[in-house]
Amino acid sequence: MTVYRAALAHVRLLLGITALGIAATILIEQWTGHSTIPFALTALALLLVNRRLARFACPRCGSNLFVRERIALPWPNKVCSECGLDLAAKAG
Repeated sequence: MTVYRAALAHVRLLLGITALGIAATILIEQWTGHSTIPFALTALALLLVNRRLARFACPRCGSNLFVRERIALPWPNKVCSECGLDLAAKAG
């Protein structure tokens, strides 16, 4: 698996956690009238899972896939913004 595909899988995981958190928050709000706990659990889960973000770096120069010109964006680069390496291509 390329570093780009791993970063896309990470984005999908974050989107899934967000969708489940929204659904849980809405359902519990409807049932109990208090949605603080599922909201807090969703925020905590997103923070814990997002610790992996620094691992998605260019194998050549170490530049983060989610950073473009010092701005963090929610979608990874296919081509490294520092050295121009094609991150979506298989190595070798």
